[in-house]
Amino acid sequence: PQLQPVDYSVVAFGSHAYSDFCKFGYEVNNALLHQDWAKPFLEIHSINDRSPDEFLKWASIWAQESTIELNALSDLLKTKPIKTQVFEIIEKKIANQEDPSFIIKLRSNQNKKIRSGDLLAIFPANDHRERQYSIGKIGNDVQLMVKFHEHGLGSEFLYKLEIGDSLKAAVINNTHFHFPSKAKNVIMISNGTGIAPFLGMIDKYAKSTAIHLYCGFRDKNSFNLYKNLLDDEVQLLKSLNIAYSREGKKQYVKDLLFRDTEFVYDTLKSGEFIMICGSLNMQKDVLDWLEEVCQNKEGKSISFYQSSGQILMDCY
Repeated sequence: PQLQPVDYSVVAFGSHAYSDFCKFGYEVNNALLHQDWAKPFLEIHSINDRSPDEFLKWASIWAQESTIELNALSDLLKTKPIKTQVFEIIEKKIANQEDPSFIIKLRSNQNKKIRSGDLLAIFPANDHRERQYSIGKIGNDVQLMVKFHEHGLGSEFLYKLEIGDSLKAAVINNTHFHFPSKAKNVIMISNGTGIAPFLGMIDKYAKSTAIHLYCGFRDKNSFNLYKNLLDDEVQLLKSLNIAYSREGKKQYVKDLLFRDTEFVYDTLKSGEFIMICGSLNMQKDVLDWLEEVCQNKEGKSISFYQSSGQILMDCY
């Protein structure tokens, strides 16, 4: 609560690709509307897909109403040209009608350094809108695993590409999700297409590092898309643990981790690493469980291990 009245304006950022477009912004605006001290300066304004034009529209109205000039704002918002390189589609595999996920493999003639865990940014509409996908580097090729969304800007664009087609894309150096160089033991946790960077890391590092993979899929049909790829890697893994949420025991990744609680905790306690890639819901479930384990074992928060760089995450 404020002692003096406060004028406010809410600008909400989101994407129409999601049904709850700008939901958080609207919740904030509604909460402020119920405060006696808060006075709406402007109506709530929403920005779709980081649109510079939509943001400038709000900024212009705000400047007029406040009589405060926003000098050179349009210049600041100009996007700098992004260095891209040409990738050719050399392989493509589609799961099935029930699970429209697909694997697409790309090759570039440029010798730019790429590591598994980096991100590939594509620009499907040739404008400011970019879509990022986690890279699994197999040999010298880039392998992406994509979940198809009908009318999805990025996934639909990639889905329509055929072998021999090419696209321009930028490689983003995602240093916080590179394989830890000094690791002796690594637990990898993923669900769905989040397994993509791990397959590249297993391919490169599993001969020298003990890697334990915990992965979750809807059912065996969903897993079949990745099965052949994993068959080549299984002999390199220290352990492979698969959960099916819609089949058999109907387990989630967290259930497998719970079964191996002592091993997971000992891995952290000994200074080794846990890597998580996949959905934000899965990430939240795993972190909540890890928090409970750490509190019960030593009265210490999981944030201790996060701050020491032992938990690496790339979720979406």
